Amino acid sequence: MSLWKKNKKNETEKLEDMLQYEDPKQSVRKKKKANTQILQITYLVVLLFLGLIIYMVKFTMFDSSSVISNAYNKRQNSFSEKVIRGKIISSNGKVLAQTVMNSDGNEEREYPYGRMFAHVVGFDKKGMSGLESSYNYQLLTSNSNLFMQIRNSLTGDKNTGDDLYTTLDTRIQKAAYEALGDRKGAVIAIEPDTGRILAMVSKPDFDPNNIEDVWASLNESSESVLLNRATQGLYAPGSTFKVVTALEYMREHSDYQNFSYQCTSTIIKNSNKVSCYHGTAHGRVNLTQAIAKSCNTAFVELGSDLNRKKFRVLAEDLLFNQKIPVDVASKKSSFVVTKSTDRSLMPQTVIGQGNTQITPLNNALIMCAIANKGVIMKPYLADHIENYNGGTIKQYETSEYKKALNEEEADAMKEMLKAVVTDGTGSALNTSAYTVAGKTGSAEYNSAKDSHAWFIGMSNVEDPDLVVSVIVEGGGSGGAAAAPVAKKVFDSYYNNGLNH
Repeated sequence: MSLWKKNKKNETEKLEDMLQYEDPKQSVRKKKKANTQILQITYLVVLLFLGLIIYMVKFTMFDSSSVISNAYNKRQNSFSEKVIRGKIISSNGKVLAQTVMNSDGNEEREYPYGRMFAHVVGFDKKGMSGLESSYNYQLLTSNSNLFMQIRNSLTGDKNTGDDLYTTLDTRIQKAAYEALGDRKGAVIAIEPDTGRILAMVSKPDFDPNNIEDVWASLNESSESVLLNRATQGLYAPGSTFKVVTALEYMREHSDYQNFSYQCTSTIIKNSNKVSCYHGTAHGRVNLTQAIAKSCNTAFVELGSDLNRKKFRVLAEDLLFNQKIPVDVASKKSSFVVTKSTDRSLMPQTVIGQGNTQITPLNNALIMCAIANKGVIMKPYLADHIENYNGGTIKQYETSEYKKALNEEEADAMKEMLKAVVTDGTGSALNTSAYTVAGKTGSAEYNSAKDSHAWFIGMSNVEDPDLVVSVIVEGGGSGGAAAAPVAKKVFDSYYNNGLNH
């Protein structure tokens, strides 16, 4: 081999050696980078797996029954093919809904009380509503004797579904239903220390026994007949909102007991002219008297310059702008004031007009907070579930939902609201049979100044037994139209010995 070829070969071998050589530090860096990427992918897979497990647990424990109970879930058909729908029963043992065999030998849902419980119990056709919808899964679940279920599966017979026992009392419901008469509106009665709903009435109503026959006309009606006004009806709170305004004033003014105002029937505040109901001049009033007489001008004077941010916080503590956890469909009340709200909007807001809207349920729970030392208990309609053999499958417990007020605020407001009945607009409830504290309201709803009539109140004031919320659409004066309805509900409660 020539010297030139030999040198060329050596140079080539050196070049190949150089190309094959890798810096050990660079190699370590590459390995670390590769390990980091593998670790990141591993973490991602583990996180996704944990997320899936958490979702499955959440769905199984909290969401599954509501998904299964959804009226649009076709899986329900498979349940109804194997299970006879359970009964819905009142707290005093009366059947509110049951499945019977009609003359053709087919199953048919029967509602013995017809219109009286139409909205709260609901119906099981045309999409379902009320408790029929909320507890559909439970009513179509059978926890009857295992041997009975095996026998039925062999014979092809249906199992009997579990029964829903409610907190509703037919006697209180009947009193509320009859007291409201043929007027539109709603009545709701709640035990403030437990949250148990004893009555829930909404009018206009319908007969759930023939829902399929009247479905078209109900949907074409302009009166929102299918709407449960007790939980879904949104109204201006009118003077019942003065309870909230007074509570905020008390928070901002430790000397609120020294408040004094000379009412001449009319006031101009922040470019707004406001008058008292029917142009009444109430004369010199303190805060208690202003509440008792429902003096608009006094509240415009004390409320128009309240701290708007703090006012909103209090309203939301009292469940405005909040989803209320109740067993049937409901809507949020609305309080739109913020810290930037123009002062010119406050005079109407503080007397319950303007853009504020509330449901009768929310208004009842505000009174419950005052009655129960500031604590709002979770409102509920389902007491327990029983199987075909009478065994308890699930007991629904009383639970605290929110601490809305401190005890001192609640007690002070309770004392003021007693004067509404003894010396003010709620005199229709002044009786020797029991004590009542509450607030009337007249909420204007059109340019002609027609008013809805409100009353919210509690009975047995020192140790409250029952809270009642009443709205009579177009009723005018709360004292004249709504308070007498509440009195008949309270009377029924005590006449039937339901007090503590």
